[in-house]
Amino acid sequence: MKVLLADDHALFREGVRMVLETMAGEPLTVVEACDFPQALTQVHATPDLDIALVDLTMPGMDGVSAIGAIRRAAPDLYLVVVSASEDPHMVRRALDAGAHGYISKSAGSAQMMKGIRSVLSGESFVAPPAAAAAAAAQPGDFDAERLRALLTPRQRDVLAMLRQGKSNKEVARDLNLAEITVKLHVTAILRSLGCENRTQAAILAARMGL
Repeated sequence: MKVLLADDHALFREGVRMVLETMAGEPLTVVEACDFPQALTQVHATPDLDIALVDLTMPGMDGVSAIGAIRRAAPDLYLVVVSASEDPHMVRRALDAGAHGYISKSAGSAQMMKGIRSVLSGESFVAPPAAAAAAAAQPGDFDAERLRALLTPRQRDVLAMLRQGKSNKEVARDLNLAEITVKLHVTAILRSLGCENRTQAAILAARMGL
C-alpha cells in the first residue's frame, strides 16, 4: 500500500506513520507533505499512490478547493480527509468536493484503519464522531418513523451497522448473512431512503436513532 500523508504537523504525521506501519499488515510506502502545494507535487510525482490522507487546514490553499485539485490531478486516487474539525458543514463540503471518506482525529487508530480499508474496498466512510455531527445539522422536517417504515427489520439491522462504519463483510459476519445478501440489502436501503451512497445512509441512520 502506498500512502500520501498530508498534514502540516510533523508530530501528527509521525504518529499516523507509526499506526500505519503497525496496523497495515502489508508492505507500506508513505510519502509526506506539509502543505497543499507539496501534496499536489507528491501526487504528480507518485502516480501509483493508493490513498491520500489529507488534513483540511494546511497552508497554501483552501481545504475544500484542494480536495478538488487533488482529485482532478489523480482521478483514481482514493482521498480521505483526516481532520480535527467535526463541523458538520465541513464534513459535507469535503464529501461533496470529492473526498471518499472523512475521519476525525478524535476517532482513534483502529477507526482510522477501518476507514482506510473501507475506502480502498470502494466504500465511502465517515467515522462516527463526524457522522453524528453531520447528522445533527440536517435542516428541515424529519420523520424518523416514516423512514423506518420504509425498511424491513433486517434492512434496519444492516443500516445500523453501516452507521458504525462496518464493511459489507463485517455486516455479513455479524448478522450471519452471505455478503451478496448484504450488498442487496444495502442497494435496497439506498433506494428506499433516496441516498446516493453509504455515507449519506449512515448520516440518515444517526438521525433515525439506529
